Order: sequence, then structure tokens, then C-alpha cells
Amino acid sequence: MSLGRYDYDRRYRRRFWRGFFKVLLIVGFLLGVALFSYQMGIEQLKGRDATLREEIAVLSRQKAELELLASQMQHAARTAEGRAAELEARLRRELPTGDLAALTKLVSERLQSGLDAQRLSFVIAQTQANRDCQPPETKRFNVSTPLLRTGNRSTTFGNGKVVVTAEGTSARDPKGAPESWFDPAEPVTIKITTLGGKQSVATGVLPLRHAVVAEDTEYRFTFNAGQRSFLEVTADRCAFP
Repeated sequence: MSLGRYDYDRRYRRRFWRGFFKVLLIVGFLLGVALFSYQMGIEQLKGRDATLREEIAVLSRQKAELELLASQMQHAARTAEGRAAELEARLRRELPTGDLAALTKLVSERLQSGLDAQRLSFVIAQTQANRDCQPPETKRFNVSTPLLRTGNRSTTFGNGKVVVTAEGTSARDPKGAPESWFDPAEPVTIKITTLGGKQSVATGVLPLRHAVVAEDTEYRFTFNAGQRSFLEVTADRCAFP
């Protein structure tokens, strides 16, 4: 009986120790796997940390470069604004305005038309503020319309050296029918003809002003609406140049 009991206890201890070692082996394996996984995780974190640090360094360099570029662009913009302001001020100082602009345009047109620059300079140099002028002379005549082709439809100045005619739009009665006289509220066309057939035209709504030169005399005309169907013209005559 004691031998059988001994064998049973011995087998029990053997099973116990085999089970214990199995559990210990499993636990060791699991601990090894866990440790390996932990180590792999640390290595991955180190790799990610190094990558992030490198990316941060690259982004920091790019940020510094962009800040430098932005500073350079701001400096260039301020320089350009200052240059533009300087050019604008210079343009305001040097660009002719008003009467000077109109005179500059006229001189340019005359030169482009072939007028000799020396001749133009001579004429301008001979022009004086104190002019030799005759007393103004005022005359009137009928303005031609589609229904008015007779009567006194012209006038002359300078003993016939300058002939002035005008055409206008017919006025209308309350019913809308055209009249023979012209409508002073509508544009008129004034033709000024000098000796030799040279003609100058002024067009627009009255009053109008226009100037021509005939031989050695400058005529400055002022046109105003007179009594019905009449145009009043005043001529100032001055020596030219």
C-alpha cells in the first residue's frame, strides 16, 4: 500500500512541475513577446521623433527663408511706392495743364503737320502781351436753315477779307412743324472764309468763340444768338503776330 501511495504522489508532483514549467514557459514567452514589442515600439517612436525633428528643422529653415523673402518684398514694395510717388510728383510738376496743356498740344499738332519749328518759334517770340487792336465790331446776319435760303445770310469783316456764314437746325412750332428760322438751342455750323478760299469751321451750341488769321490781322470772333433767325457776331481785330 505504501508503494502505491508513493507512486501516486510522485506522479502528482511530476504533473504539477510539468504544468508549472509550461506556465512558466508561456509566461516567459509572453514576457519576451511583450518586451520585444515594447522595444520595437520604442525604436519606432525614436524613428518618428527623429523624423519629426528633421521635418521641424526643414520647416524652420523654410519659415526663415520665407520671412527673409517677405522682408525683401516689403522693402522692394516700399521702394517702388516711394519711386512711384516721386514720379507722380515730378509728373505733376512737369506735365502742362490748363492753357499751357492746350498750347503744348497745338504746338505739337503744328509740328506734326510739317510746320517749321524755327518759324513757329519766331511767331511765338514776336507775340507780345500789349497788342495793336482795333475797336470791336458787331454785325448780324440770318442763319441758313433747310427752309431759309434767301435774305442776308452772310457778313464780312476787314473790307471783305473775311466772310462769315452759318447754318442751323430749323425751329419748330408748338405742333412740331419746322419754322424757317433756326433753333438757337441746337448746334450751329459757322464757316469763316478768308481771301484765297481758306475756310475755318466752328461747330457747337451758342455762344461760340473762334479765331482766324487773314494776312497780317488776327480776328477773334464771338457768336451769340440775336433776334429771331439772326446770329450776332463780334470781331476783335489785332495785328498779327
